[in-house]
Amino acid sequence: MDYIAMDEKLEPVTQLLLARKPQMALERLQFMIHQGIFFPEEMWRVYQRLGDCYFAMLDVEKTREALWECLMHPTGMPLRKQQEIYSNYLFVSHYSSKITDEEMRKKHFLYNQLLQRNVLFTHRKRKHEKLRIGYLAPMHCKNVVSFFSVHLMTMYDRSRFEVYCYSLHEEKDEITTQLKEQVDGWHVFPTEQKKREMAEKIFQDEIDILVDLGVHTSGGRTLQIMGYRPAPVQMAGIGYMSTSGMHAVDYFLTDCYCDPTGKNDGDFTEKLIRLPQSHFCYMPPERILQCKGVYQLHDPIWFGSFNNIAKITEPMLRNWMKILQRVPKAKLLIKNASKNVWNIKALRRKMRRLGFPEERYVLEESSADYLDRYLDVDIILDTYPYTGGASTCDALLRGLPVISRYGKRHGTRFSYSLLANVGLDDLAAANDEEYVEKAVALANNKERIKAIHENLPRIMMKSPIMDVKGYVRQIETVYEQVWQKWMIRAKG
Repeated sequence: MDYIAMDEKLEPVTQLLLARKPQMALERLQFMIHQGIFFPEEMWRVYQRLGDCYFAMLDVEKTREALWECLMHPTGMPLRKQQEIYSNYLFVSHYSSKITDEEMRKKHFLYNQLLQRNVLFTHRKRKHEKLRIGYLAPMHCKNVVSFFSVHLMTMYDRSRFEVYCYSLHEEKDEITTQLKEQVDGWHVFPTEQKKREMAEKIFQDEIDILVDLGVHTSGGRTLQIMGYRPAPVQMAGIGYMSTSGMHAVDYFLTDCYCDPTGKNDGDFTEKLIRLPQSHFCYMPPERILQCKGVYQLHDPIWFGSFNNIAKITEPMLRNWMKILQRVPKAKLLIKNASKNVWNIKALRRKMRRLGFPEERYVLEESSADYLDRYLDVDIILDTYPYTGGASTCDALLRGLPVISRYGKRHGTRFSYSLLANVGLDDLAAANDEEYVEKAVALANNKERIKAIHENLPRIMMKSPIMDVKGYVRQIETVYEQVWQKWMIRAKG
């Protein structure tokens, strides 16, 4: 079937999505399906577009259903597209409040079956003067992941290591310029280049340890390269919330809070490397250090959420309603971290459907002054199961206490780990009831709120979360240890 013809069929739906009219796009597509205008080999693209419509409407469960149906209709679907859609399905699953830990584990482990046809590179012992570290990312520019990884590429020990950066996107900004000037090797892969050829380039550079900063984000494009094993040792753990599910990835970086010793090892195909404190090291955006303003306790109390609105589930909205019911006159500011305006409209519809009292909350689009807005609230309410990462760090550095909810799974414990590293782990809750209780108790403890605001920025800056030098040395020690293990195996 001619894909151009299929593009023409889907064009009206595509245009409605671009116009931020997902409900109309969905209705148009459903009408076309009812008309029976699609051939069997086109159905995977139909379900893929259904997923786009549902995600734009913040319906995560129907998004997952549509993407899974897409995967169950593989006729005419190229293998690379199967891998991409499966990665998108796994990534979207982290927004779900219904998926179980066991299902998350099993679905990730299935991914490896899509890569079994890969012919892996063979590696021999090398005699480099320095250990060569490669960082593979969808893009090396300003984004959430760069706030936790850029120091590994700029502050490394040049007497012991060489660093190479590989990007799948040509987007450039000040971080791109900074990295290009400081690393030993830099390469941007053309979009149309085959993944095997990308892996060949990394293999030819004789990278010793390759670190995937994308995994299943961005359609899993970096993971598709990792599947060829272009480096003898391969790692993940910064930039994704679960296992890669792939046997070609050897190690996963975590910490004792996200994955306590003896817990969660079975959720990973990789061997866990647990740092004793935080496996995140946060480099704040420059503007946050320039923010001015003095915090004043608000009366009534203002709660806030500065996460991506797509993370706000219905169970969490119900928790927030309970909190507001028990803290009279308190209000909630929800500021979208994403620039997608349709998110605001979709969330407002969801809140109205749940009966969330409109006079108790304010919804705001993303804006350049979002860091200043932190001082307009008193307490941050974290999301679950997809918790805050960079947004939690922003809040802590601005002096804001964060009430967080955690589960067993690695990706549900990011905020808990961050809170534990600044001595506020008592603000993290193991269940919904405890989450509500902790938020209400803190709202009624004005003296503690003021004390946290006064002391937290200093504590945050001195914590392991912002100890850049110490963190880089820790990671470099990890690199040397896993390399020595590989060398011993290679001798055998």
